[in-house]
Amino acid sequence: MNVIHLVTNRAWGGGERYVLDLCRTLRADGHRVDVLTRRKSAPREIFEAEGLRKGTIGPGGPLDILSPVRLARHLRGIEGEAIVHVHNFKDAATAEAARKLLPDPGRIRIVCTRHLVKPAPTEQSRVGVLAALDAIIFVSDKARQVFLSTNPAIDNARLHTVHNSIPDPGRAESSRPADALGPVKILYVGRISPEKGVDTLIRSLGKISTLPWTAEICGTGQARHVMPLMRMARELGIADRIDWPGHVSEPLRRMASADIIVLPTRAPEAFGLTLLEAMSQGVPVVTTDNGAQPEIITDSIEGLLVAPDDPQAMADALRRLAESPTLRRDIGERGRETFAGRFGYDRFYNDIIDIYHGH
Repeated sequence: MNVIHLVTNRAWGGGERYVLDLCRTLRADGHRVDVLTRRKSAPREIFEAEGLRKGTIGPGGPLDILSPVRLARHLRGIEGEAIVHVHNFKDAATAEAARKLLPDPGRIRIVCTRHLVKPAPTEQSRVGVLAALDAIIFVSDKARQVFLSTNPAIDNARLHTVHNSIPDPGRAESSRPADALGPVKILYVGRISPEKGVDTLIRSLGKISTLPWTAEICGTGQARHVMPLMRMARELGIADRIDWPGHVSEPLRRMASADIIVLPTRAPEAFGLTLLEAMSQGVPVVTTDNGAQPEIITDSIEGLLVAPDDPQAMADALRRLAESPTLRRDIGERGRETFAGRFGYDRFYNDIIDIYHGH
């Protein structure tokens, strides 16, 4: 099978991680896999290092006529049927325009993974693109439901829900002994931006300042987002208990060394890979309930769910876990079992292959 992924974001994120894991597995399974990226981008460097990047598309934007031409040229060099897998509707339009440039467009299937929780577009230009797609993959039921809220004119047989997954990393080596005493270690890993709700986390930490804890907030963000958070921590008198290491190269090891992982997002998550990473390490999670999170964990079983933008609810959940090592262990182990049983990568990969084949 020939599979071409378009990766047009300039920054690295969960969607790009999704593509990288899938490309690695496809290649190991004997398929030809090509990745086309923007000329200057973080994903270009990463896919190039993996030997997966095989071309560059245009600069993007409404006047970009180079991308369809370059993709069509790439497809002409591939014999037989091919899958063009895109990850947003702008790239779907590029793929459809490229297919129309080919003398044999019927050999190309266009598949789009929807990584967002947003209604289907209603602009006439986008409606035509939706109709041209051979399949749309939603990473959660939540993403599919919100997409359908605008009643798009699209054949339901082309819509598929395939929950995200990650190849099972096994348990990372913890830098902290299993029987370690001392403050409870609370961890956040992700971008530091308003939609991620780190401000809610800091406010909640201020409400449990009498408990013994330390926190790490791992990730990068613009100074205009990070500096107010640091100032808030100082005003709450907890700045000396929070570490800000920035980007971390071994997030799984940090997760394995944590007692509690917090995902305080206020924007609905289509399906956060960080949640699966935390579950894979057997660490209990406190997260919000406004996206696909309830599809992944059941409250008080594999994690604790709280309302977004509610520092008191988050503080209560953190207190509950911080005060009970037994509860932390039980929830963490159930999360690990659920990850292995429901979200294994083989299940995900086989579902994607079936969609590629039109099943």
